[in-house]
Amino acid sequence: MSFAKYAALVKNLRGVVLLNPREEGALRSFEWLLKRFRYRNLGVAPSLLSSSRDVLARYLGGKPLRELALPVAALEPLPEVLASALSLPLEVAETLVYASSYVSPALLIGRSYLDHLAGVAAGVVRRCKEMDTRSWKLHLRIADYTALDFYERCVDEALSVIDGAEPQPVLEARAGRVRKDAKRYWRIMCDDGEVFLVYVDNLDLAVRAGVIGKVGRDAAAALSIVPVVYVPPGAGG
Repeated sequence: MSFAKYAALVKNLRGVVLLNPREEGALRSFEWLLKRFRYRNLGVAPSLLSSSRDVLARYLGGKPLRELALPVAALEPLPEVLASALSLPLEVAETLVYASSYVSPALLIGRSYLDHLAGVAAGVVRRCKEMDTRSWKLHLRIADYTALDFYERCVDEALSVIDGAEPQPVLEARAGRVRKDAKRYWRIMCDDGEVFLVYVDNLDLAVRAGVIGKVGRDAAAALSIVPVVYVPPGAGG
């Protein structure tokens, strides 16, 4: 992907989609999301598109899906390395890497990958309130702010760890910021209830996978904290 193309897309991307379109209720939730929120640009990573192009083709070309590519070649091995080392489906690892690289939240539609994401979560926001369209719009917008507000500092921290800094203090500081950020969702959050959002710290995944020291500094773009909004199957009725 040319830098000019990447720059044009990253500015307008509202999220990176992760779903199993063959899961019961998942496509219905996706259609509900498109109808209510009129997204113009949602990204989809290559492995998901490869496995489900027959179902997703009609949404491509900005209707609203855009097929994503990583902006620098140095990032391309990272999804497969994380997937293999952490026993994650490639679709999950790719979505996390692409969401960070495009400074976007991820949108998990349906339950198919929820347990995998919960298994690597740095934090979870649960909700005990029913959400109408207005509430969904508000909290999806907050998730956008979460991704953007985390990004620059996370990249600086990832660069420091790639350059040799001890990762544990950095990861602990990031975990503290996740706990603080979760308070943004106070209108719906509770200790028990359905998952609304999962935070995944990609730098933590990279440390656990043993790839720090094996990647160049450009990899820092993919090592932010990614907010993953969970849209349950059959959302919207």
